[in-house]
Amino acid sequence: MEWTFAVTAGPDGGVEAGTLLGVGGAEAAAHAGDGAVARQRPGDRVEIRAARDGAPVLAGGGVVVAPTHTIEGNIDRSEGLRTVRGSLSVTGRVSPGGELAATGSLRLEGGADRAALRAGGELDIEGRVTGAVLAAGALTALRRRLHAPLHDVADDIDALVAMAGQVRAAAGQVDVARVIRLLSAERFDGLADRLDEAHSLLTAAGRAWPGLCAELTAETGAAHRALAVPELLGDPLARLAAAAGFLGAAVPSRRPATEAGVRVAAAHGCSIETPGALRLTGAGATGCDIDVGGDLTAMGRGGAIRGGSARVGGRVRAHELSGHGGAGLLIEITDAHGLDDLLCADVVEAGVEVIVRGQSVRFDRRATDVRIGVGEGRPVLVAA
Repeated sequence: MEWTFAVTAGPDGGVEAGTLLGVGGAEAAAHAGDGAVARQRPGDRVEIRAARDGAPVLAGGGVVVAPTHTIEGNIDRSEGLRTVRGSLSVTGRVSPGGELAATGSLRLEGGADRAALRAGGELDIEGRVTGAVLAAGALTALRRRLHAPLHDVADDIDALVAMAGQVRAAAGQVDVARVIRLLSAERFDGLADRLDEAHSLLTAAGRAWPGLCAELTAETGAAHRALAVPELLGDPLARLAAAAGFLGAAVPSRRPATEAGVRVAAAHGCSIETPGALRLTGAGATGCDIDVGGDLTAMGRGGAIRGGSARVGGRVRAHELSGHGGAGLLIEITDAHGLDDLLCADVVEAGVEVIVRGQSVRFDRRATDVRIGVGEGRPVLVAA
């Protein structure tokens, strides 16, 4: 069977992980390059599918999926929302009203003013951001949650399809829908529930970020329907086989080890949200609304968190914590593991409040060399 390259990319030239890139006989496997995977399918076919989000490119007689898109120069509002499948690198800055989104990582060499930046993976900004909305790590977090329900699910679906096909071949006229139901109950109990759980997670993620993992959402939903109500489909086995091909390529074999976060030099009046860590590498954050699942660090030159609020799932490290413009600073540490160093700051000014395990530590005067931990279920403050 001759190998055929056949793919429809999105407006950005990218595809979602799992997308079919080409098909052929056994020799087609040799055409799967970096970022692509060859999967053996029924009928001695080999499918080449994208193993990651990115731009498929023919190279050296095969196909690779390039992970990174690059935009030279600045971005302004006249270009509308720029969304790419894969990672994105921008050499300039983002002007007021500009919007960028990448399902992978997003790196901005300049700064951003009153812009919206969203990354499915890491968000890395070399410059200063003002009045911006920053969000990172949504796709990494989703893949971490999907690992349990979807791990090895493609192999299970393929095995069910093979068994049902053997029954149909041996028995001739057979109620395929009934065979699928029996196999689901007796040999693959819980498979439909796993697909339903994954589809629910994906649907919720799609509401928060329209279009995120749209094809994976569709394929998990189709596979679940083929198991739950096979009699409503013309050929449920073919639909299950197609879903298994997609899922086998789209679902990573390993769970992402860590959450993705945000790295930015300095932020003023921004909203910052990530399930991972926030690293402020320069002057820090002023008047920001921060919600991070990991650590919050402002240890660069002059690193400070001034005013606003921060909800932190990890540790807090800063040179300075203070209010700003007459308003205080509120920090809530949401996941206290009994650590003795939940918060460390060289200087904490009056007007700062830290909440640990629902209990408040208020600063009404300047303190230095501040450490806050937990002892006997209560926050413990140590200061010079």
